[in-house]
Amino acid sequence: MVHKQYYTSGLYGILFMALYFVFFQHLDSFHIRNWDESMFAVNAYEMNNNNNFIVPFYKSVPDMWNSKPPLQLWFQVLFIKLIGYSELAIRLPSAIASSGSALLLFFFFKKRTSNILALCVFFVFISSGGVSSFHAGRTGDADALLSFFMLCYCIAFYKWLFENNQKSIFYFFIFLTLAFLTKSIASLLFLPAVLVLTFYFKKTKKLFITKWFYAGFVLFMSVSISFILLRDVQNSGYISYLLKNDVNRINNVIESHKEPFDFYFNNLFNNRFVWFLLVLPGIVLLWINKKHKHDAIFISLLFTAYFLIISFSTTKLEWYDLPLFPLLSVCSAYLLNYIYSKTEFVKTTISSILFLCFVFSIPCYFSFRNAYKSEINPAEKKLEILTEYAFRNSKNTSLNNVVFLTTDYDRALYFYKYKQNTKGSDFQITTDVGSIKNNSTIIVANDSLKHLLFKNFNYEIVDSLKSAIKINITSLK
Repeated sequence: MVHKQYYTSGLYGILFMALYFVFFQHLDSFHIRNWDESMFAVNAYEMNNNNNFIVPFYKSVPDMWNSKPPLQLWFQVLFIKLIGYSELAIRLPSAIASSGSALLLFFFFKKRTSNILALCVFFVFISSGGVSSFHAGRTGDADALLSFFMLCYCIAFYKWLFENNQKSIFYFFIFLTLAFLTKSIASLLFLPAVLVLTFYFKKTKKLFITKWFYAGFVLFMSVSISFILLRDVQNSGYISYLLKNDVNRINNVIESHKEPFDFYFNNLFNNRFVWFLLVLPGIVLLWINKKHKHDAIFISLLFTAYFLIISFSTTKLEWYDLPLFPLLSVCSAYLLNYIYSKTEFVKTTISSILFLCFVFSIPCYFSFRNAYKSEINPAEKKLEILTEYAFRNSKNTSLNNVVFLTTDYDRALYFYKYKQNTKGSDFQITTDVGSIKNNSTIIVANDSLKHLLFKNFNYEIVDSLKSAIKINITSLK
């Protein structure tokens, strides 16, 4: 009994240590990223200040660009209240959600199969680069939270479909509702497979005679419709924007993100899921095992429905495949578990540890290393140099009363402006060289803006970071 307690404690210790190194270490060691993360970061600050928990705001104006429901923002506001407005507060919901997905997979398979298979699923999942990359488990975007709730509702549906757990269909709708409140239409992409599975396994009649189905369905419809109507009342035009930009993404190109049909397949194969070659043999093994054939059908239909929808969609972004990673991890892990079961050495705790170390030590090392370094693509880093400058100086007073001059996307800069405001200091952001006055301190990176400054003003350079320079304007030329 004592030996079992030590084994369990040690096992859980390893799991939580692995989660820390993948999702939490150095989580605030890099600047707020452009686009979605900075959008959420600024919206969360303004939501925390204006107490409007339905409509996100940007510069005190309703932010139509962020058409997503506010659940991610609610969690970020919660952490802002707990630990202050910081990079960590913005990113913790995603790190916790991704850790939750890994633990949910582990405990689901531990209860139903073996520790080895559960551990294989866990480590395949966390060692896949796409899970801990930007726009996923280590930045303040909505996709990690969405993926967690979608995994929750898929597991709840599995329990209802195969384990005769009647109440699980109600939990399915609870998690579907939470997924909808995270990223609206994207939360529904597994539903075609859910419907097909219900028909295929002849559970339609069972579905319609259980009170939990009706309770859950009413909950989902009332919450989702109420939110949409309430936001449209407070933010006129929201419904038409939602239909045009979210529902119609399968036909329209949004923000120039048009990619070929095989975009997601190529990404999974090349870098996002390092275990991709194990997926097909894993699902074949599941299929030919009579005990697990229904699992193979379940996973295959969920994967196929979601994958085809995002692949046929005209607008594609690499992180849209994130909800597929738990399914891919299960298939890959099943093959690894099969290999372990066929080995000739005696199945002991030591042999299990040796097998896991042999398979996962290198993939986990690179996941830990990538999290530690949090390296940003050089091309993107060049575009975000002003944000990096603000990040590096956000803990001192050197940004007070300066002016950031830029014509680029500036929401990440507004994060640092608001962060300075919480410390009692401030800086300005402008696109207009004509507004620059004598004795101003300017921070600029764009070459054309530098040229205009140098042409019109006398100046002295006081600091620099790569292409970003900080200059004092002394006089007009």
